[in-house]
Amino acid sequence: MTKEVAWSTPDRSTVAVAMAAAAAIVVLVVGALAVVGRSGSPGSLVERQNFTVQYGQDPLPSGTVREFTLTAATGVTTISGAGPTDVWAFNGSVPGPEIRIGLGDTVRVTVTNDLQVPTSVHWHGIRVPHSMDGVPGVTQAPIAPGESFVYEFTPPDAGTFWYHSHKRGNEQLERGLYGAFVVEDDVPDPYTQDVTLLIDDWLLKEDGKLDPDFDFGEDIRHNGRWGSDLTINGVRDPGLNARPGERLRLRLVNTSTARIYTLDFGLLQAVGVAVDGLYAGSPLEADGFVLAPGNRLDVDVTIPVDASGVFQISDGFTGGDPLTLVAINVEGTPVEPPSFDPPNGSVPDWSSARNWHPDRVFELALTGEEANSQPVGLAGDPEGDFRWTINGRSWPDASTHIADLGGTEKLRFVNDSSAFHPMHLHGQFFQVIARDGVPVREGHFRDVVLVGAGETVDVVVVATDEGTWILHCHIQLHAEYGMATLYEVSSAGR
Repeated sequence: MTKEVAWSTPDRSTVAVAMAAAAAIVVLVVGALAVVGRSGSPGSLVERQNFTVQYGQDPLPSGTVREFTLTAATGVTTISGAGPTDVWAFNGSVPGPEIRIGLGDTVRVTVTNDLQVPTSVHWHGIRVPHSMDGVPGVTQAPIAPGESFVYEFTPPDAGTFWYHSHKRGNEQLERGLYGAFVVEDDVPDPYTQDVTLLIDDWLLKEDGKLDPDFDFGEDIRHNGRWGSDLTINGVRDPGLNARPGERLRLRLVNTSTARIYTLDFGLLQAVGVAVDGLYAGSPLEADGFVLAPGNRLDVDVTIPVDASGVFQISDGFTGGDPLTLVAINVEGTPVEPPSFDPPNGSVPDWSSARNWHPDRVFELALTGEEANSQPVGLAGDPEGDFRWTINGRSWPDASTHIADLGGTEKLRFVNDSSAFHPMHLHGQFFQVIARDGVPVREGHFRDVVLVGAGETVDVVVVATDEGTWILHCHIQLHAEYGMATLYEVSSAGR
């Protein structure tokens, strides 16, 4: 049983107005929180050496090799009901097949490209060997049409991750090239259901076809491409069935290329237990959690034993009436709720680094003549009138920041634009410690942090995985149009 919701697709001007309003709200809130004086002591070497990483114990290899095949090809699905939607899909479905393994297992994934364009696969949030990260031009050559590439790695962390194309993501991810990747704990907690929910949005025309303009100038210049046809695991208005008393682990993943969600669990008893794959130090408030592109939130949901009817999980980011993401239909004979403490991880407190000078400042901006009014060229067109930049440089003309392997760094993101930027660092996790100089203690790690319009965000990272990694905005149009740079972790030092 599902709840029917009437959807309509606004024109791009309506979306732009909503995004501008949301950005204005962020600026007002940020302005109210701003404080004077953002620099302090750089932090002594001894103090920095006291910063340690405790993602979890390194797993013992299980000796099991799990083999998977993913074939990227054209396909067809139905989203709006108005007509078929042409997609690009892994193994013929959107999302692609869920990869689920045990901690310590090795995966060997053969990816075959049956598209007419190059592609690649990035394993978002998984700390893979550098050569397996799936970033064309940085870790591998793109997979050419008709060719295959074998990815092999042993994930060191249990949690909720995902995989997606990392080649021209504003089109390939938008067309459907993504899927879930779950690494289970050695001894999983006894939830009655463990469900992965991949949230996506689609910009469709009246006949159900994808809007083919993946490089629309206003989308590039502002907050990316947003659609109002929402799906969970490729289905609009999906329903989950549960009995009273059940305890669910819901793994929510924002696979949208730009859209941001603010979660509302309504009458459900819901607590967050993991962010971006890693367990939090203690349960988090799930209601109001902001899920930016690339973010994940694992939620522990207990259905009351006397409950019945439909419980909704909604999105309220843009204001107005909440948009239903998924409805849980509760009916049947009650069950005894499983009794166990919510899972948690060991999360060190790095908040003292707020007094340090930043080791690196990343200034995020839009550049070009009359950037707010000029049109743009097509993807890859050097004659485009403006570009997204980090420290004045636009990918692939990027600088490389070098960090010491095992060293502790304070990084600062300064958003000099009126758009949102969910910044994603490959290869490492980090903690947010301040927003506009106001101390923050989130109590969990991240691999994506949303930087609001005009906002400054400080994070701390202990560089644990060697290699040259990309750091980029996860709004795919921003990354495609230049907002990316390189973060090299080197044992050779600076």
